[in-house]
Amino acid sequence: MSKFNDSEREQIRQCLLNKGKELFIQYGLHKTSIDDLVQACGIGKGSFYKFFSSKEELFYVILNKQEEIRNRLIVEHLNEDLPPKELISSFFHLAYKLADENPLLQQWLQDGEAERITRKLPEHLIKGFSQDHTEKGILFVKTLIQRGVLREQDPEVIEGVLRTILMLCLLKDKIGSDLFPKIMDVIIDYISEGLTKPG
Repeated sequence: MSKFNDSEREQIRQCLLNKGKELFIQYGLHKTSIDDLVQACGIGKGSFYKFFSSKEELFYVILNKQEEIRNRLIVEHLNEDLPPKELISSFFHLAYKLADENPLLQQWLQDGEAERITRKLPEHLIKGFSQDHTEKGILFVKTLIQRGVLREQDPEVIEGVLRTILMLCLLKDKIGSDLFPKIMDVIIDYISEGLTKPG
């Protein structure tokens, strides 16, 4: 197998990330093969495994990069000068909108898909991400409590509430695309009120 210098390695890695994203969005994870990925980047099949252990790992890395961008947008949004309830409500709406418009996240959220992909990932990748993700979420909640946006309460529980709200998008097809946004509006309004009202 060819050896790559640092510059070539970075170029190939970026190509796999970019072309992988395009192919996964266009065809889905199941219909995209490693042959498709290496052909798009002009490398041999064996070279793929110098960068990723499977197409599932590539998918996971691409999805996490998109999630990092989404999280930055949400944090920036929380700097707006709005009353607490409106700020949290707009946070939920923006987070849901960005999740709903992300085709890779929608693939991840399909029934059983996250579990199937996770089974094919290196163990260190899953443990590290899960722990890091939870810790960042709790720190985010603590920051909002210190700013007076959220009332004083258990940050771990609130982080779980935030995650649960965003997972409700799994019910969209079962409830119906016409009714679902109205239900989400009511849930977000009640949760935002409960998280921000004093006492």
